[in-house]
Amino acid sequence: MATTALPAPRFPGAAALALALWLGFAVLAGVTGLFIELPFPGPQLIILSFVGLTLAAGIVPSRLRDWIDTLPLRALVGINALRFVGIYFLILGAQGELNATFAARAGWGDIAAATLAVALTIVGDPRGTGQRLLFHAWNAFGALDLIVAVATATIVTLQGTVPGMTPILSLPLILVPAFFVPLFLANHVFILRRLTSAGGTGDAR
Repeated sequence: MATTALPAPRFPGAAALALALWLGFAVLAGVTGLFIELPFPGPQLIILSFVGLTLAAGIVPSRLRDWIDTLPLRALVGINALRFVGIYFLILGAQGELNATFAARAGWGDIAAATLAVALTIVGDPRGTGQRLLFHAWNAFGALDLIVAVATATIVTLQGTVPGMTPILSLPLILVPAFFVPLFLANHVFILRRLTSAGGTGDAR
């Protein structure tokens, strides 16, 4: 008897609403200069809270987790191509508008993470131990890059270095720390779960 494939779960409406509200908050924070006015560790706590909420939403059994688990592995990896925004960090750093240390660390780190993500997406799902190790290595590097970027931005802010982090805390780049960084950090956890639970084989989708 032929079996009927179950339809893939749809992106939950509640999650879509939460994502829209979160994006709206990030835009509003950029318009009002909220992250610029907030004293340390206000911005860091907000970012950390979003990381925690995103992780919880994607780890706790739910319709959202089911939806995440149906995404192809190459989609979870390939979305990191957005991190080519690091090129803009380097431009702002060279122009003296953004702290040079942050621009170099976050910029080159993001470019490397994005380039490797594109390469792994072309390779496809990991089929053997060697490829699986490559995915794990990239995943660890990508997460470390984000952590280093946030830590460097925090140090620059505390030191009061000029130029500082103002472009990152204003539109449009405010979307990077206030929206995309938490999503990408959580995404690395979801990729790790996929690689370990499926053994890094084609079953990882």
